Amino acid sequence: MRKKQPVYKGLDTTPVLYTDTSELSPEFFVITEFPKRLTAGKNILKLKGNTANLKLDAQLDIEILDSNNQPIYHEATTYIAEDRSRVFSIYIYPNTPPGEARIILITEVSQINGQSVPDQWKTAYNVKWIGKTLVNPTLVNTTEIIFETLPTVSVEEQVGVQLNRIYTTVQRPTYNSGKVLYENRNNQPLLLISGGVFTRDMVGGTLTVPSPVNPTPTPYYNYTLPPYTSTIKKVLSDTALLLQTPYLIASSQSLIPHEFTKFNESTYSIEYTATPVYSPTQNSESFALVKIDNLEPATGDISRMKVFINNVGTVGTWEQVSDIELDETEIFVTNTASLTPDKSIGFIDSQGTIDTYYASSIYNGNQYLGSNTLTYNTSNLNNSMYVSSVNSSVTVIEMTPTQLGVFLKDAKYKVTLDALGVGADSKLSIYISGSAFNTNTTDYYNRLLPISIGKKIGEFDVNNIGNRIDDYAVSFKADNDGTAVILFVIESGNWYLSDIRTTSDNDAGYTPNHTRIRTLIPTSHKSDVQLNFKVEYYNVDGVKCKQVNYINNIPIIGGNRYIDGEYSMLTGSLYVADSLNSGIGISGYSNTGFIRSLGYSGFDAGFPGFLLYSGSALGGALSKGIAYSGVGLELYASPSNYFRYSTRDSELDIRTDKIYIGNASTFISASNGNLQISSSNFSINVNGDVTASNAHYRGAAKADFFQWKNTTYQYQTSAVASLISTYTYSSKQYACLNLTGSHVGESIVVATPAMFIRLNNLPTGSSGESIPLAAITIHASATGYRNYGGMVILEAVGDFPAGTGNILIQIGTSEGQETGMPDANIGYDSDDWYYAKLKTVTRNGDSYSNVLEVPSGARLLLTQGQEDWRIMSSTKTLL
Repeated sequence: MRKKQPVYKGLDTTPVLYTDTSELSPEFFVITEFPKRLTAGKNILKLKGNTANLKLDAQLDIEILDSNNQPIYHEATTYIAEDRSRVFSIYIYPNTPPGEARIILITEVSQINGQSVPDQWKTAYNVKWIGKTLVNPTLVNTTEIIFETLPTVSVEEQVGVQLNRIYTTVQRPTYNSGKVLYENRNNQPLLLISGGVFTRDMVGGTLTVPSPVNPTPTPYYNYTLPPYTSTIKKVLSDTALLLQTPYLIASSQSLIPHEFTKFNESTYSIEYTATPVYSPTQNSESFALVKIDNLEPATGDISRMKVFINNVGTVGTWEQVSDIELDETEIFVTNTASLTPDKSIGFIDSQGTIDTYYASSIYNGNQYLGSNTLTYNTSNLNNSMYVSSVNSSVTVIEMTPTQLGVFLKDAKYKVTLDALGVGADSKLSIYISGSAFNTNTTDYYNRLLPISIGKKIGEFDVNNIGNRIDDYAVSFKADNDGTAVILFVIESGNWYLSDIRTTSDNDAGYTPNHTRIRTLIPTSHKSDVQLNFKVEYYNVDGVKCKQVNYINNIPIIGGNRYIDGEYSMLTGSLYVADSLNSGIGISGYSNTGFIRSLGYSGFDAGFPGFLLYSGSALGGALSKGIAYSGVGLELYASPSNYFRYSTRDSELDIRTDKIYIGNASTFISASNGNLQISSSNFSINVNGDVTASNAHYRGAAKADFFQWKNTTYQYQTSAVASLISTYTYSSKQYACLNLTGSHVGESIVVATPAMFIRLNNLPTGSSGESIPLAAITIHASATGYRNYGGMVILEAVGDFPAGTGNILIQIGTSEGQETGMPDANIGYDSDDWYYAKLKTVTRNGDSYSNVLEVPSGARLLLTQGQEDWRIMSSTKTLL
């Protein structure tokens, strides 16, 4: 959108007689509403002024400075509040710097603190007030909605037959022809197809690749490859589409999800909603086409609008008939009088659309050379219009005059389109021409060509923006009330144009100046009655604008009352409500049945409500990215508070702060971050303590301490040798049993308390003789942490050293860890039972003292204390 430019006034440095430091300046400015924060769009500031102290006809000046000391645009409105406050509008744009802003007010007063101001200050600004607030242009605008002039609202009735939707095959077809290849280009997940064709209908559909082939790059950890599922964001061509989310997998071994940037051709399926063909029924309906102009408020941003009706011939209150979110409004539609959904003529879906709504002309200077060929294409740019340039000539593509768009003076609009330029110097310009826009007579092509092409609003040059652009937006403002058409000027190169949308400009925080609404008129109001209409405006917080539009005495013919089907069966939907789009709806069709709160349009829509369904409910709506089918129940309040059960994806998903399932003795309970489970044989209390009659672990189990009680730990001993490492202390070699690491397959390379280790061999030294085992580690020494209370059983089954059938265990000389040894060495005290068995042995030419010689087949039980390991018992007598 075009931004209004402020001018720096320097009020922050302007000298004054008195600076008011009070909170809301009750003595001078009387600030009745000060913005606590400035958000996207138009924010409000209200001043009343204290007439007792202000100079008669005093001038007021305002300046607002951002965190960079640059001015922020503001305007004084003509609106006078109920308390006679003046209203000022402060504009915050997306590029307004966030942070602290200062609002500076300056004026002339006649007295300060009951004293007249000195003569030299009587004809100059003499009082200043500075207030501080915060700017955050990313926050939604919750400011009060105020109009300087009420919007212009017109209402006309449209009576037409109800339309049935007919699908070529089914409403939710599944497409799986050929194979797809996945690539991530410039952080854009793309899908390329061979042996198949993508269509525009697939936008919003769900892609599923059950088994991607050779995804890369490969994670550094073991993983199970999940299927890839994503929503289709955009169809780029008949062989390429853009996806909503990349291919990510999560693992407990990594904090950051791993992203696959490519996989080879794989089988897939795409489930989407097909575009229907409409056919008339015998049921007629009455709609009100509500057109609203001059909608842009002076402050605030309109998020929703509600339309109410009142029957002139009936005593009663207003009945709500529509509650809609304000969206961008397409200007060029095929027929606003039709009850079929609006269709933009910029949606190029066939050669017939091009031939009906577009014409081309070729000019060489001021000479007309005839028309150029416009061709429908999908292979290079999906649903596009292709035109090639002619050497030394200019091609002008113009919407046909029968499709003039209506524009309002000073209203903001934008043109959004996709384009592909073929050629190194391809260049295209966008013009708009008609009574709503002033022709730029100095423009090059307005002077060169024999026709007026209006006002240039945008330009594409592949040398600046690249060959392909998607969703390129050009903003502009109408010069007058009137009509106009869009023109494209092909200066060079060959061009594909697609998805051309001309809409009201609905940038964040700023309300578009025009919209139209189709509102169903309830059948109770029919047969030549007159209705009054009321339109209310709401901000994003649901706060209603105090100003309301009334449109009175609109004649309404009304639709018929129609019940079809055998045995007077009520088909379609039944509403239990006092107005449209409220209450409860019951629907039953051949392939679905559901009950819902009206206004609830699906789980993914994010609006509160409930739905009980069987079959393909809410056509086109999604629940967790999947179309409705099977049986399910949804009770939705917010993303953190809902109940969802679906047989389609076999899922029960409940989000709530508190849960209780069961009775007083057997239950599952959770709240405030705590979980508790209670049953006869298993329980978890709020402290996380687990009680179970039997516990069975597979793979690897880890705990600070295990009681050896009805606990089974199954493992494989084939890789035990890999647990042994060596280290050197005082120039002698020692062996260490390392119970640190991870569990891989059936190989045990991690140990936890209550671990049985069978020693088949020990490392040998320089002379080939085994060296003593001197330490057992569970945590690496670098952590500085010891795993107290651990238990390990060692069984000697090897021949250490050769010919003796015994193993040697080096014992520390005292309590505590020997300097230079690994964490948790094997120690002793003089009162330990094995003290008397200590001896000195020689291995590999080195003398080792305090050594135990353990006979083959003996099992030793060791426990870990705070400083070291101690031998508790042996099944055989030590030598």
